[in-house]
Amino acid sequence: QVKALTETLHALEAKLSALRTSEVHHQIIEQYLPDVEVCARSVRDALQYNEFFKPAEISFAGELLKIGQDRAAALADGKTPWTKQTGPVIRGYRSRIDGSAQPYGLEIPEDYDFHAVDSRRLDFWFHGRGETLSEVSFLQQRSKGQGSKISPPQTIVLHPYGRYSNANKFAGEVDLFEALAHAKRDYRIDDDRILVRGFSMGGAACWQFAVHFPDLWAAAQPGAGFSETPDFLKTFQGETLNPTWWEEKLWRWYDATNWAVNLTNYPTIAYSGEIDRQKQAADQMVAAAEKAGFRLLHLIGPKTAHAIHPETLQEI
Repeated sequence: QVKALTETLHALEAKLSALRTSEVHHQIIEQYLPDVEVCARSVRDALQYNEFFKPAEISFAGELLKIGQDRAAALADGKTPWTKQTGPVIRGYRSRIDGSAQPYGLEIPEDYDFHAVDSRRLDFWFHGRGETLSEVSFLQQRSKGQGSKISPPQTIVLHPYGRYSNANKFAGEVDLFEALAHAKRDYRIDDDRILVRGFSMGGAACWQFAVHFPDLWAAAQPGAGFSETPDFLKTFQGETLNPTWWEEKLWRWYDATNWAVNLTNYPTIAYSGEIDRQKQAADQMVAAAEKAGFRLLHLIGPKTAHAIHPETLQEI
């Protein structure tokens, strides 16, 4: 299987090289080449760094290379049929950070009219932590529309990869804005109806974006995750803290509790399972909101551990 994948990968990389030097359809190739490159690089990295963790990922890698080959062939003719696809769609953009092609996923509603003029609501969904997460496994989920519990009607859902499992910090933060800008080139997105949502580590990412960029969102819905550093490390991680002054200063960079008052700009619904240890995150934010003089809505899934209770999800 490795030999077959390697041979197919080399064939796709040859097509990519030809596209990069093509003088025909140069503008459209340059614009959409990352949609092909993410298919090749994810498999290349998995092979190079031995990052296949499940047999199904090996099988999907072959499918991913086939997707890349089909897109490369269409792009050589100046066509991009995947940009008119509904349902789950794998996309890629060129990062201004390092020039790499970075993957993200979209869910395009079946009733989306590519010829209409109306704009659609967009929900970001931030993925949870996964020690065996790779670009292959991420794209496998995105190709099948797996990995989240949300599917609002008539809504585009955007899934950032966020540079692995870092709760969309640092380069993962830039990933959101670059993926959104890229998606706006091909899809009509209503700037007044963009929501941020996530659960577990994705909930932590949601807290971060909710408080630091309050002018951008119509609403926020963080679930579990972590919202600040010192109490989380003591309560959830069981760590004894003895930070230097500069460590404590840097906590303010991402600790959402310091900026809780920004949640007064739009509706925010925090979610926790009743018996989830990561309920600590929302409890801290509720306390920070009270200190700032407002009430933060916190819905709790009854008798639920680290999961989204289906009835509470309907309420949300």
